Amino acid sequence: MTNFQKLCYDTLKRHVPAGSVTTYGNLAKLMKHPKAYRAVGTAMNKNPNAPEVPCHRVVKSNGELGDYAFGSNLKQKRLQEEGVQIVNNKIVNFKDICL
Repeated sequence: MTNFQKLCYDTLKRHVPAGSVTTYGNLAKLMKHPKAYRAVGTAMNKNPNAPEVPCHRVVKSNGELGDYAFGSNLKQKRLQEEGVQIVNNKIVNFKDICL
């Protein structure tokens, strides 16, 4: 695991609690690497510690769920178990719960 991946996972665990989501870009900003949103996406895809490191909480900037290494159905299920409402692959109250 690279230092960048560790930073991604640690930042996600510290700043995005259950019932909330963040975007790849917002997570990159929290990490002080605002242009690294694509690298954040790659790190989330390579997460060896899901769901302890909750990469399912990282979504697209338009509120769509985006991809998930374990399948989009499982991403949706995990988010819904945390109280996130999803309709047609989009988070219902995205602006309210996105950090």
